[in-house]
Amino acid sequence: MKTEKTEQVLNFCCEMGRQLIQNGAEIYRVEDSINRLLTAYGYRDTEVFAIPSCVILNILDEGHNYTKSIRIRSSFINLDKLERLNSLCRRVCRDRPEPEAAFSLLDTISSAPSYPQLVSYLAHGFVAIFFTLFWGGTALDACLAFLCGAAVKASVGYLSRFETNIFFTYVCSSMAMVLPPLILSYLGVPIHMDKMVIGAIMLLVPGIAITNVMRDVLAGDFLTALTKFAEVLIIAMALAVGIAIPVSLARFFWGVM
Repeated sequence: MKTEKTEQVLNFCCEMGRQLIQNGAEIYRVEDSINRLLTAYGYRDTEVFAIPSCVILNILDEGHNYTKSIRIRSSFINLDKLERLNSLCRRVCRDRPEPEAAFSLLDTISSAPSYPQLVSYLAHGFVAIFFTLFWGGTALDACLAFLCGAAVKASVGYLSRFETNIFFTYVCSSMAMVLPPLILSYLGVPIHMDKMVIGAIMLLVPGIAITNVMRDVLAGDFLTALTKFAEVLIIAMALAVGIAIPVSLARFFWGVM
């Protein structure tokens, strides 16, 4: 019975770590949350190792080692789910429910639907609008930049169904983002394409990842920092390639600047 409970706690903590990473939690927070959960269930001799692509957990209980590793293949930012997961961690640490009950609560959070599609499209569109204005675009530029934000959302959402790699996803998304201002310029609409592109590209710039790299360095998690920094560089290259291809082609065939 003790062994079965330990395995259940092990599975619950690993799944909690995966859900935290997949929804955008920092690595040090993931390790701290798992350690607190294990302490709440009475386990003291434990080791937790987490990186953006993996969580490894070991429990030494009555002379027996219980170890499990779990792979994380993708991650994204969902602050709503992240807040619910953090609340669940605090609740479990306070009330110490049975592992089966805790796992049921975790499944409820992980299976909950994400933001509605309409809300996501509106959010992407309005972010593009405000950043276009921030970078000096006109009211017309800002209104039409909504199309760029919607194109980003549509491309990212479509490609996520096929679990494409991050480089290809960002190349395609940045290409889709540039198409509306290119077409409008070709049709003779008086817009500032550079302001629209700069405003919309803020949707794809990995600002949180860059911040987390610095936090991981300060926390001493250099492996995690190098992994996330490599991801940032890949995204930057993908954005440059994705924007350069349609702009170069439009300049060559249409003369659109």
